[in-house]
Amino acid sequence: MITRRIFNSLLLGASTLAYTGVLARPAAAQNTQLLKVAVDSLWQTMSPVTGFATSSARIYCNFYERFTVVDYLADPNGSVVVNQLAESFERDGAVWTVKMREGVLFHNGEEMTAEDAAFTLSDERYRADDAYEPRGATFTEGFIRVEAIDRYTLEIETQSPDIHVPAKLSSVGGIIVPKAYYLEKGVDAFGQEPIGTGPYRVTTFRSGEIMVLEAFDQYWGDAAPVSRLEWHVVPEFAARMAGVVSGEYHVMVGIPTDQEAQLASYDGVNVISVPFSSYAAVAFNTLPDPVDNPLVDARLRYAMVQAVDMDLIVQALFGDTTFHPAVPFNFPEYGEFYEPDLQSNLPYDPDAARALVAQTDYDGQPLIWHITRSFYPNYETAAEIMVAQWAEVGINVEMRVLDNFSMVYQRPFHLMNFGNATSFIPGDPYQPLWMDWNPEANRSRADWKTWAPSADYIAAGARFNSALTFEERFTAFKDLSAAWQEVTPALFMWRQVGSFAVRDGVTWHPAGSEMRMFGGYLSLA
Repeated sequence: MITRRIFNSLLLGASTLAYTGVLARPAAAQNTQLLKVAVDSLWQTMSPVTGFATSSARIYCNFYERFTVVDYLADPNGSVVVNQLAESFERDGAVWTVKMREGVLFHNGEEMTAEDAAFTLSDERYRADDAYEPRGATFTEGFIRVEAIDRYTLEIETQSPDIHVPAKLSSVGGIIVPKAYYLEKGVDAFGQEPIGTGPYRVTTFRSGEIMVLEAFDQYWGDAAPVSRLEWHVVPEFAARMAGVVSGEYHVMVGIPTDQEAQLASYDGVNVISVPFSSYAAVAFNTLPDPVDNPLVDARLRYAMVQAVDMDLIVQALFGDTTFHPAVPFNFPEYGEFYEPDLQSNLPYDPDAARALVAQTDYDGQPLIWHITRSFYPNYETAAEIMVAQWAEVGINVEMRVLDNFSMVYQRPFHLMNFGNATSFIPGDPYQPLWMDWNPEANRSRADWKTWAPSADYIAAGARFNSALTFEERFTAFKDLSAAWQEVTPALFMWRQVGSFAVRDGVTWHPAGSEMRMFGGYLSLA
C-alpha cells in the first residue's frame, strides 16, 4: 500500500531507490475444464490502448501483461501496485532504470526483451505526430526518452523527477507488446489477433460473438486454472440470466440492481457486487457552443448541483452498495488524500438553487442532455429523477438517450454522460483530477470538449505534478480541486458498482472491473 511514509521515501533526493514488489500467489493446478462467461459485449478491437474500453479492459488481463499490476487480493480498493513483467525499478533523478523479467515468452514463442518494452512506451507508438496509438500519450505524460540499454534493461527519462512512473505503468499504457509482430500487423490487425505474455492466449476473436482463450503452456508464472475460457456475447440480460441459471454459463456480467435478489434466489447461483475504480457523472458544457448556451454562467451550473438530492437517488437505486461523493475528488480509495469529514461547497439546497437561477439570464430554454443508452446501470433512471428535480427549481432539461458515444458527442448539447476513472496512479487522485481534465485531455481538446481549463487550474496542476513530498502534493491537490470546483464542469453521481453471477463450484474474486481468471482470483471445485 502506498502510505505517506512510502510516498516520501520514493521522493528522496537523487539516491537510487528499488521498486521491487512482486506478484506471488499460490500455484493452481491446471485442469482440462472449460469456463464459459456471458458478457453483454466485446469491444471491436483488442489493441491495448486504442481498444481500451469497459468491455475490453475487463478481459485484457488474461492475455496481456504490464510492467506493474494492481494487486486486488492485497487490497480490493486497488491501492497496492506490484511488479509484473518488470523485476525492479531504480530512480536516479529524472531517470528510471528498469530491469525486465527474463525468460518471458510472447504467445508466438518470441522472448520479451527490453527492446519490446522500450517500443511499447516509445514516441513512435504514443507521442509522435503519426503515432500508432496516440491515445497512449496521456498515459506517458512527461516521458522524454525511453531506451533499451541491454537485452533486459531499459531507461525511462522524464521531464522532471517523477516518482509515479512504476504506478503509471500498471495502466493499459504499460501493456507490453511484441515489437516485431505489432509492426508487422499494424494496430488494426493486431487488435484482431492480439498477442501478449499472459496466462492465456487468444485463439478466436469475433467481436460481436465470441472470444476464446486457451491456457498458454509456456507461461512464465503459475499455470492457468482452466484450459479454455470462452467469452460469449449475450446482449440481453434475460438471456444471460437464463444461461447462468441453467448452467450453460459459469459466470455472467451486467446485472441490474433490481434483479440481483431474484438472480441470487436460484439454486447454485451466487451474486457478487464490487466497487469499480470509476464514478458515473454528468458533464456540463461550459463553452459558448452553442452560442446561446446558458451553462457558460457558472451560477447556473452551481444551481444544477444544488438542486439534485443525489444521496437520496443513490440510496433509492443502489441501497448501501455504493455512495455519492459530495465533494468532487474526495474519494475514499485515495487513502491519506481522503478527508471523510469534508463538506461540500454546493450541498443539496433547492432554495439556494432557485436563488442562483434567479441571478442568471436563463429564460427556461431546454438544456439538451445526451445520454448513451445503457451506459451504466441505473443511469437513465437517475437522470429521469434529476430532470424532475431540476424542473422544481426552474431548470428545463431534456434527455436524449442515444445508441452510442459517437452520437452523444455530436453537438449541440448542454450536458452529456461520462464515467471518470480513478485508477491510473493507484491511491492518488492524478487521473480524475488532472489526467482527464488537463489542457491536453479530450475534455479540453476533442470536438466534443466541454470546458477550457482555467489559469488557476493549470497553475495548480503544475504544482501538483512537480510536488516532491506528500505534503506538497496534498496542498497542490487541494488547490487543483478548488480551481476545478470554481468552474464546476461536472457533477459526480456515484461510485460505479459491478455485479456478477457465479455458479456453485466456481470461486472467483473480481479485481475491480477486471475479470482475472487466473492466480489467486479463480479456483474451481
